[in-house]
Amino acid sequence: MIEKKHLHEEFTVPKAGKQVRLDHFLSLNLPNKSRNIIQKKIKTEMVTVNDKKSKASYLVKPDDVIRWYEPFNKLTELLEYDYPLEVLHEDSECIVINKPALMPMHPGLGNYGNTVQNALKTYYRKTDQKEVLLKDCIVQRLDKDTSGVLVLAKTERARQFLSQQFKKMKPHRIYNALVWGNVKEDQGTIHQHIGRHPENERSIEVSVDKSFGKEAVTHYKILQRYSKFTLVECRLETGRTHQIRVHMQFLGHPLVGDQRYEVSYLILDQKVQNQIGRHCLHAKTLHFISPLDQNTVLEFDSALPSDITALIKSV
Repeated sequence: MIEKKHLHEEFTVPKAGKQVRLDHFLSLNLPNKSRNIIQKKIKTEMVTVNDKKSKASYLVKPDDVIRWYEPFNKLTELLEYDYPLEVLHEDSECIVINKPALMPMHPGLGNYGNTVQNALKTYYRKTDQKEVLLKDCIVQRLDKDTSGVLVLAKTERARQFLSQQFKKMKPHRIYNALVWGNVKEDQGTIHQHIGRHPENERSIEVSVDKSFGKEAVTHYKILQRYSKFTLVECRLETGRTHQIRVHMQFLGHPLVGDQRYEVSYLILDQKVQNQIGRHCLHAKTLHFISPLDQNTVLEFDSALPSDITALIKSV
């Protein structure tokens, strides 16, 4: 179902350009579009000049900004999202960003615009990168709430190369998790199968008897203990869905702010819940082999974000 329009092309009339009709100007710049289609677009206000509707007969002037819009179909179109991405690294094969919390990886039910992929689309347009992988750029996933280091492919070659690395668990990944309570052991390893419960597909749980799910291994060590929380460093040996969240719940110390897995703590401090607004998990470190130069290991770190540090200081 078509609901809105999104920017598809944008042109700025050059200073030395000839004064021609709007439909002729678009024909020159969009050779794959017929004159009839162009005129229909202008008539239906899917073309603007300096953010205003216009006519096919309008004579374009130097520095006029002409925008061509296409109808947005939720199922197929990718909207732009003008968000100031923090780029940690970029080359011709991949881009590494510091993903903000509360931003989904890609469009889905209920959110079709404010995602990593939408923000990348705008970023690539602004940096004049046209032949860049976008819809299939995801090679690792961070939950909507999770912040931190994230790599995305820019070419099909890089997508395949990076996907294989993550599939074989070659990248070095460290997360910081703020959990409820006082974790007694200074360090340890959680080696428990996790997976979707056979009687509840929406629930991901630890399978103590290994009757369902897959092997999952999380190594952890304590960074700092606070009055109500513990800051934990988690290193993944496997990469299962919600692995750290489920393993820390199994340990008896669910992530602060985790609405799904911290049920026993929800009533403990509603003030904390209202303040943080997300689960406290941050992808701190990522090392992987560069798809551009396979003899190079790229290493990135991201500091604990301000919302988590502010929460720690407030209690």
